[in-house]
Amino acid sequence: KAQVGEIDQAGQLFTNKRKQERIFRREMGEPEFFLMYGGPVKPILTGDEIEELSRQVQIPKDQTPKYNPEHILSPEFSGGTNYESGIQDLIDETKQKLDQLLNDPEANPQEIELVKLALKKLDYLFENYNLGMNVFRTAKGGREKLRE
Repeated sequence: KAQVGEIDQAGQLFTNKRKQERIFRREMGEPEFFLMYGGPVKPILTGDEIEELSRQVQIPKDQTPKYNPEHILSPEFSGGTNYESGIQDLIDETKQKLDQLLNDPEANPQEIELVKLALKKLDYLFENYNLGMNVFRTAKGGREKLRE
């Protein structure tokens, strides 16, 4: 192993003046990016340009578009959404399944409990969605405008 400052097998002299670990090794052909550094890529801004940019940043501009709730809910679904109708269908199917299981004397009690739990979850989903969407439905009449 060649020591720092000694001549290695290739006959080249490697010096390490600061006694630090060498990151790049010439014998492996690794690039030395610090030798290719030619200066800043972007031009440095002048004082006037810096002041102009800071002035533009300090003046706030409201760029949000105007809120115009004209067609929030589609009239052909009587003001309901796909999510609502889908959840309602699932609730109806689950209620039918629960009725069948309750009327069946050979039904497994575990299965009945699972169906009750599924129905409870669907009710929570439906209720949660309605609570969240009421904000939009009451805006400018919401559903009532569609039902007239």
